[in-house]
Amino acid sequence: MAEKRQYFRIQQDVIFNFKAVSTDCVHQVSAEQHFDHSTTYGLFSQFQQLDNDSNALLQGIRQDNSAIAQYLEVLNKKINLLSQQMLSKEAVSVNDRDNGKIDLSQGGIAFVNNEPLGIESWIAIKLVFIPAYSAILTYAQITRNQKLDNGDYLIGARFHQLNDEEQRVIAKQVIDTQIIQKQQSQDLKSKVHH
Repeated sequence: MAEKRQYFRIQQDVIFNFKAVSTDCVHQVSAEQHFDHSTTYGLFSQFQQLDNDSNALLQGIRQDNSAIAQYLEVLNKKINLLSQQMLSKEAVSVNDRDNGKIDLSQGGIAFVNNEPLGIESWIAIKLVFIPAYSAILTYAQITRNQKLDNGDYLIGARFHQLNDEEQRVIAKQVIDTQIIQKQQSQDLKSKVHH
């Protein structure tokens, strides 16, 4: 039975870029190394992973001493603000291919490109979701290459070996998009009935 993927259009507050890479790169080099400033994005992703890993510890501290827990939360917010500021400056200076016209699912991505990409070829992908600056730097394999009426190509690609944090970030974006779409649909229905 064919696998059915549910894609959701993420149209704003996304920095997106990709680069074609060889199969050897996928197995030998980190996807981060294909992009300028990617070490900062990678570092921020590691901060986010550490945040998630430390949540249980923070809960335990909060039960024992709420003042210490509050202090640690303030320190955490300071670090997050500093790293977001660094990323925002880089995001403005980076010449990204597209600011936000992608379709996203938990298994892959679809986007429009002005040139075809070979089926089963590989790309390195950079996705940065703003304002949280959640970053995904990974590889994907091309699964679709459809010529559109305007001469562009609809490219589909399947993510390659996302880690748990990357899967969580994408799942959050998909869920947030579903909520926004549902709210927009309800708003439209209420305007029609009034």
